[in-house]
Amino acid sequence: MSSNKRIFYACQGVAITNMGNDEPLSTDMVEGLQSVGMTTNFNLEQAFSMGQLEIFENIEGTPDVEVTLEKVLDGGRLIYHMATTGVGTGSTKLAGRSKQRADLRLGIFDEGANNIASSSGDITDPANVADAGDAEVEVYCSGLYVSSVSYSIPTDGNCTESVTLVGNEKQWLTGENVKMGNDDVNNFDGLLVPNASGMGGVQRREDLMLSGCVLPVGIRGVRGSGVGNGISDVDWSTPLVHLQSISVSTDFSREEVLELGRKTPYYRPANFPIEVSCEIEAITTSGDFIGAYETGDPELYDDPVTSGNNTGEEAIFIAMRCGYAFDLGKKNRLSSVSYGGGDAGGGNATTTYSYTNFNDLDVQQSGKAMPGWVHSYAEINTDAFDTKYGHLVGT
Repeated sequence: MSSNKRIFYACQGVAITNMGNDEPLSTDMVEGLQSVGMTTNFNLEQAFSMGQLEIFENIEGTPDVEVTLEKVLDGGRLIYHMATTGVGTGSTKLAGRSKQRADLRLGIFDEGANNIASSSGDITDPANVADAGDAEVEVYCSGLYVSSVSYSIPTDGNCTESVTLVGNEKQWLTGENVKMGNDDVNNFDGLLVPNASGMGGVQRREDLMLSGCVLPVGIRGVRGSGVGNGISDVDWSTPLVHLQSISVSTDFSREEVLELGRKTPYYRPANFPIEVSCEIEAITTSGDFIGAYETGDPELYDDPVTSGNNTGEEAIFIAMRCGYAFDLGKKNRLSSVSYGGGDAGGGNATTTYSYTNFNDLDVQQSGKAMPGWVHSYAEINTDAFDTKYGHLVGT
């Protein structure tokens, strides 16, 4: 039983563990978490009978539980990685991570404490004195799959990660059944800071490392197709493209596989092929310069693969100062481009380039014990890391 009159951000904590792990640790806590939401749907199917208007039976299927989390990119462990820790070396892309499952625990602590590490726990009931410091209430969701993931790098505000997890089971726990204890949340003692200290802290617009990025050559101003093609080859601090935002997202489109003799799904596999989207918005100084020809772009005629097309395959690699990297491979195609803004009401004209690929997204994190992490794009294996400026210097 909780003694709280309300619940707000300072009295909540979320832990993500391997599936079946009943003892969360401090390393399982999500740091930099901004929001958490849960939706539970009880799937009802009606059966009627001839001879009466009233319902014959309202049949309940398997419940669907959806958990949506958002955190700032701060150099700490990503939610996506925490929910897919079972991957091995060489299996860190979509196929490998799509198979993994995790458990999630949301702890609700004393609202009167400054932080959850100093929470007094539920000591209003003498039977619970031994549980002082534990969560007063805990929501336990087991066997969750990653359903969707997205990353946002805006000009205004913080860079964020949003992840949706789906499963079929949720339990509310109190008293001795609560597993999230004071030892698990001791990092949340009021002194918690971003893991990216010295590397930009919470990542913002200035923490996009253009010197380590590979931008699509179709974007007006991009120089060549190598690493750092969005900055001047004379002065690394001079961008050639005035980017306003970058977003990377994908949806696993999971479907339930059912079998006779069992109510719960046998499996919820990702529905391949999976589309990966990347939107890049930039201030335009001379237009988008993307032509659309009925017979294809004449500049592509000499290539037997792209002849007759208006677009070709592009490489996209996004690097952040704190060590995150998003590798979308080399087969991204421009699906749409929009030009707008700069109207009489004020503001600048912008172009938004929307790229898609299928099944190719590797979310990487440098300096963390993430199986199979490789901070490498095919063309930057030998790049040097400039310790003065904290960015990759392309060769």
